[in-house]
Amino acid sequence: MLSLLSIIIGIVFVMLLFSLLASTVMELLAGYLSLRGRHLVRAIQGMVGSDVTADFIKHPFFQQLSAGSKERTRLDGKKRALPSYITGSTFSAILLDIMEIDNRDELKARIDALPEGASKKLAQFLFKQTNGELIEFKKKLEEWFGEVMDRASGAYKRNSQRWLVGIGLALAVIFNADVINIYHNLSVNSALRDVVADAATTFVNTQPAPTAPNLDNPDIAAARQKIGQLVNENISTIASPLGLGWDNVDWSQVNGKWWLYKLIGWITTALGISLGATFWFEALKKLVSLRASGPPPAAAPMTTTTVTQTTPAPAQAIVSTGGALTQPEPASVFESVKRAPAKPPKKTAPRKKRPS
Repeated sequence: MLSLLSIIIGIVFVMLLFSLLASTVMELLAGYLSLRGRHLVRAIQGMVGSDVTADFIKHPFFQQLSAGSKERTRLDGKKRALPSYITGSTFSAILLDIMEIDNRDELKARIDALPEGASKKLAQFLFKQTNGELIEFKKKLEEWFGEVMDRASGAYKRNSQRWLVGIGLALAVIFNADVINIYHNLSVNSALRDVVADAATTFVNTQPAPTAPNLDNPDIAAARQKIGQLVNENISTIASPLGLGWDNVDWSQVNGKWWLYKLIGWITTALGISLGATFWFEALKKLVSLRASGPPPAAAPMTTTTVTQTTPAPAQAIVSTGGALTQPEPASVFESVKRAPAKPPKKTAPRKKRPS
């Protein structure tokens, strides 16, 4: 039982390390590829069209918000900085400035001048709900932007989950992290089981609980440093004993069956990584606590003592064969039969004297 628990701890520990690595790589890619900023631009493009979006991202206010952003991507042939998000009031202010709308009369004229299409119908729909008031129209724009961004954020999280599966599969192949092979190596080597289980215990007791990757405003430098730490200080110490990597592969034994097992193991690893580091950390904490408590003590054997009462003599002390407690019981416990009271002697009649 303890050996099986150590095997499970080892596998969960490996999944935790690679989940942390995949989340950090995801954060690094989100910064380099400007995933959040690109998603924001696509959402705005879906709302106002390509032409207006081109003017939107060139607006000085939008560029000012992008100045402190580390996300840069190539748009319209130029590498531009993009903010991770903007507020609804910023969206409405920039949009009304692009359309050169300053008062109620300009609002109706600009909407009527829009080209026929979905954007014009939407603008007319919002205009009818505000009775032509510019302030109310601006509020409707902000509400519209908020609803669209809520759905866009959900789509971004789903895309991030798919990215995480792909990154997990890539890491499984690069490090040859095959769950089937890891299980085999742990099951046949008791010393390896103990070493990995002890390393997992140390890790879970000394490291803070992982947090979700910062995909909205990723820190590229911090992500790069964390990747180096995970690979050099954690994964590299257990890679060779667990059979990770490609150095220990005997290519003379490689065949179709070997590749099939590898593919199954890599896909299993990728799916496990997609569950996230928080899931594996909490699971490892529970398993480590269970291992530290050890197996339950064996129950003391039950013994039966037979008491035979022969004479109403004082009771003798009962000694348990287990040697736990040897305190004698009162004599009344064993005296279950009361003695009958003594009968008085029979009176005999005096003998009559015979006549002489």
